[in-house]
Amino acid sequence: MNTAVSTPVTIQPRSWRALIQAIRPPTLLAGLGPVLIGISLGVHQRDVMKISEGAVVFPALAALLLVVFLQAAANLVNDAKDAEKGVDKGERLGPIRVVQSGLLTIPQVRLAYWTMFALAAGLVVALFAMNPAPVIPLVALACGLAAYLYTAGPFPLAYYALGEILACIFFGPIAVMGTVYLLTGYILWETAFWGLGSGLIAAAIMAVNNLRDRKGDKDAGKHTLATLSSEQTARKLPLLLVMASAMILALYGFEHNKVIIAVPWALLALSFIRRRITPRLQGEGPLLNEALKFTALFNLFYAMLFASLVLL
Repeated sequence: MNTAVSTPVTIQPRSWRALIQAIRPPTLLAGLGPVLIGISLGVHQRDVMKISEGAVVFPALAALLLVVFLQAAANLVNDAKDAEKGVDKGERLGPIRVVQSGLLTIPQVRLAYWTMFALAAGLVVALFAMNPAPVIPLVALACGLAAYLYTAGPFPLAYYALGEILACIFFGPIAVMGTVYLLTGYILWETAFWGLGSGLIAAAIMAVNNLRDRKGDKDAGKHTLATLSSEQTARKLPLLLVMASAMILALYGFEHNKVIIAVPWALLALSFIRRRITPRLQGEGPLLNEALKFTALFNLFYAMLFASLVLL
């Protein structure tokens, strides 16, 4: 997902700054949010289930690093494959794409994303050594395949209007429930539902990204929900998604007798949406870049609200 805002800073070709630009650090917020929610739910469930054995700190850190490595790999694959397919053009409104702009070559970016996948695999091996359950490598493999096949392979998922759905699933229920499993050793299906809020925000990030790139994607034949719908609908979709996430936050409070905390927390979330995201969704170019930035920040803000609601 593409949330960084382009800047006039000069980036030297084949430099570390070019590589960091390709990784797009602001997008990593989309992955950190659900893991923080998963950690809070995992810690809470350990207390409820009176689990005293088993490590907590390493699985929590491993989950955070794993999502960072996979998101970085997905961004690098996206940069290389979009350049190969001619989707990125010089007049694009988003941040600089390093292959299209000549800052890095495709082989260099390919080496970078395989390195990220290798680091993620190393973490999975370490987690499996601690808890030799087949679900760990299977879920990790599914996440890795989704990161790669998003824009690579014979059927690039992002080109067939599946971006929002994938973002919602992998940056919501799977990330949250997977993190809870690492901390507790139990598959707790209800945590998948509570992870849906973060997933909806991740889908909103994707929706804003596709709204901004709507014209270029249409010209390149890339199908997204934004290109397949009217511009008016494409502007409303991300707003509906983030508002639905606030409702899930409130619902968790009602379900767990924490209404006195959940209501003001949900109002805080809605206030952030109204002040930071809504007005920017009506703009063009730079304003949509700002909408992406604030939607990504909202994911982290939402995770902090949700985690504090769980643990208080």
